[in-house]
Amino acid sequence: MARTLTTQRYPIISPTLPDAEEMEDVIRRSFSSGRITSGEQVEALEYEVSRRVEVRNAVAVSSGTSGLMLLIRALDLPDGSEVITPSFTFAATSHALLWNGLRPVFCDSEPDTFTMDAEAAASLITERTSAIYPVCIFGAPGDIDSYVRLAERHNLALIFDSAQGLGSSYKGRQVGGFGSGEVFSLSPTKVVTAIEGGLVTTDDDYLAEKIRRMRDYGKAEDGEDMHWLGLSARMEEINAAVGRWSLSRIDTWIAARKAIMDAYRERLEGIPGISFQKIPSHGRSSRNYMVILLDPHISPVTRDELYLLLKEDGIQTKRYFYPALHNQRLYSDIEPGCSVRLPVAEMIASRSLALPMYSHMPLRAVDEICYRIITHVSVDG
Repeated sequence: MARTLTTQRYPIISPTLPDAEEMEDVIRRSFSSGRITSGEQVEALEYEVSRRVEVRNAVAVSSGTSGLMLLIRALDLPDGSEVITPSFTFAATSHALLWNGLRPVFCDSEPDTFTMDAEAAASLITERTSAIYPVCIFGAPGDIDSYVRLAERHNLALIFDSAQGLGSSYKGRQVGGFGSGEVFSLSPTKVVTAIEGGLVTTDDDYLAEKIRRMRDYGKAEDGEDMHWLGLSARMEEINAAVGRWSLSRIDTWIAARKAIMDAYRERLEGIPGISFQKIPSHGRSSRNYMVILLDPHISPVTRDELYLLLKEDGIQTKRYFYPALHNQRLYSDIEPGCSVRLPVAEMIASRSLALPMYSHMPLRAVDEICYRIITHVSVDG
């Protein structure tokens, strides 16, 4: 019997935002001052983030992607050099490398945490390697100690794409202060959102000041001479104000997401073919995404089939990250044949499905979503 299409009842994400009335005073002050970018709200957000992650500098930018582009550019890595980075990540990670004339060398992932495999990364280092570039996957930090040792042993830059990691920690230390610098995203899909925006965090004062100039085209202090190649990547005051509101509630958001994730796990634990990302015992995750893996050798339905079935139920999910970067058209010619060393990345990408998750999501929604999943993956469903 043909299934009846329904309207979307449960989106994959829904940003948790302030009431418009809460922003009225900020908007009025910003408009009356005439300083609508990089003003007092941006400066306050930078200060509050730097205190939160216990780092000397936070630089607010227009997006996480522009932050990655600027951080990588500011490090002056040799043109055409190689940067080791995971294939299982969002495209912005490697887009920032291509924009800077660098060559991504794709690395495999750990099968349980989904983060970059440090041992696999070690095997990829050559005389052309200039940096190690791990990613905080769905909020879970990777094996940071191993990344640091690897970078120090080979005198390489260490850059972190921590887009989904604001609020995460590693061995009791907040993500944001590791390596040469880290970049957070404040897009609508993140735990802390500024509607759109990003942050570069670093303990390197010179690097931070350079990026502050580069986010405004690369202008010198006089505002006329150009010292560096930059972008128009300033953050707007209104975005910063929303970001501050969201940041002040970050622990509440993470606690709510933990409860939602625990509910998902309780209801889906033990269902044949379904497994979950492991959050390392040494870390705390921001719980940015709730992702399940569906094993096609055990489950009666594949990941792609479940994706379509839930869509018909009005439940939006996302095959995430899919395809793995080395299988995407833009990157497929960079190193043909590299898939032989990326079996875990390919496996995760082919099985992962992100479920609806947002900070104000009611637990009754989890109940219905899980009921639908269990119905579809049961042998008699």
